Amino acid sequence: MHLIATGSAFAINGFAGLTGAQILSFWLTFLLFNAYVVLEVASLSAFYFAARPRRGGPNPAALWYFAASLLVVISFITTVWASPAEKAFLDNSGTHLAVGSATMKVFIGLAFAAVAFMFMVVGAVATSRRRKVSQHSLVI
Repeated sequence: MHLIATGSAFAINGFAGLTGAQILSFWLTFLLFNAYVVLEVASLSAFYFAARPRRGGPNPAALWYFAASLLVVISFITTVWASPAEKAFLDNSGTHLAVGSATMKVFIGLAFAAVAFMFMVVGAVATSRRRKVSQHSLVI
């Protein structure tokens, strides 16, 4: 069975020739990139729903969501800046898991993502305050 599949496309191993540390670095970068995707989707959808005018005016909190989405784009850029993914979490020699120059670039991207998350929290607080004020004005 193994001899039959040797010449087929299913026999391709994308991690051939990589060490265990390089494979782990690739998966860590893959998970981080997907976390950035989730954060970007959340910030853009929050911006979409907050920017729609309700009761005569737009929500100023939409600016916080927009700023968060821009910061997440910068986080995406830092993953490219720290590429290749299989060496992002390795030392400068590329053999062991350590904090090297590429890892520092990943940490810069994480800092931008943390600020983006805080902007989203500020936008959510501003949206809830605006909603409470508008509900209170409807009751009175």
